[in-house]
Amino acid sequence: MKIYNKKTALALGLCGIFATLPAVAALQSFEVENNNDVKCGYKNDNGKVVVAAKYYSCGNFSEGMARVSLMKMGMVKGYDGAEDYEDYLYMQGYINEAGKLVIPVEHQAPLFYGVIIDYRDFKEGLVAVYKNGKYGYMNKTGKMVIPYTYQTAGDFSDGKVVVSKNDKYGVIDKTGKTTVPFKFNWLDDYYEGLARYNTSMQGDDEGKIGFVDKSGNIAIPAKWDEAMEFSEGLAAVKVGGYNNGKWGVIDKTGKVIIPPKYDRAYIEPMGDEPDVDGGRYENGKLDVYKLNRKAASSYDDYQSITRYTLDRTGKVISQKTYADWNEMDEERYPQNYQ
Repeated sequence: MKIYNKKTALALGLCGIFATLPAVAALQSFEVENNNDVKCGYKNDNGKVVVAAKYYSCGNFSEGMARVSLMKMGMVKGYDGAEDYEDYLYMQGYINEAGKLVIPVEHQAPLFYGVIIDYRDFKEGLVAVYKNGKYGYMNKTGKMVIPYTYQTAGDFSDGKVVVSKNDKYGVIDKTGKTTVPFKFNWLDDYYEGLARYNTSMQGDDEGKIGFVDKSGNIAIPAKWDEAMEFSEGLAAVKVGGYNNGKWGVIDKTGKVIIPPKYDRAYIEPMGDEPDVDGGRYENGKLDVYKLNRKAASSYDDYQSITRYTLDRTGKVISQKTYADWNEMDEERYPQNYQ
């Protein structure tokens, strides 16, 4: 039987142990409040402060990078030819998993609707950055790989991203090459190989919504007044206006799986949240809502709300009635009401 040197065996054993441990303890953001001034930083799993609390906002890690931001006064570029004006700017940079600031806090995160800050995370090794009213893309070394060219810019997925210029939307790859021509008035990000498009500018209420494939071909013609993105091969779609429209479900061929008959397919965002709650299939289930109105012509004057949970065929799995949206929200998110 072969006899191993004890010191060598011990060293090999320790190497095996250390090999299973992460190189750097995971960092989590924390906040410190001083005279109503809240700053954030990062601690490791042991509670040790790795990044001092000096930032206005601290993001979660994505692809080994986390966004940190500061707020300062500066000049904001006027939209669509309007004069520039002075206001607060939200500047962002990025730290790595060791807490080192590897990209300086010098990239602006613009505001949408005056309340939503357009903070960005790295996706597929690139992040959208903004300067003087235009977006481009930067890699993890801080190098601009796609110049500041676009009016709007999404996040990369499967090597492609939806962007816009000259008020038209298209798709580019990681080299900046156009893969879908800039011919759409509005184009959403791709989900499950399809993207929503709108026949009117910026996806407003006057146009119709359909879906295009990754080559830019029309997969589902624009005939819906509102539509959610595809999830689990299905998408909730709406026929009619805000006050009287009805929601149903289609598949990727555009076939109606569930006829439009429900008042809501999602819960509208509260406060400054940018996204809706629900509207997508999860584990083969979708929640839809019916407003139990006092009069057929009254949209907001309802007595109660019934939530139906549907399967993929439209069969009602369960249902529950609530007095109003607040009662439903309190049940879904009890931590917000403690």
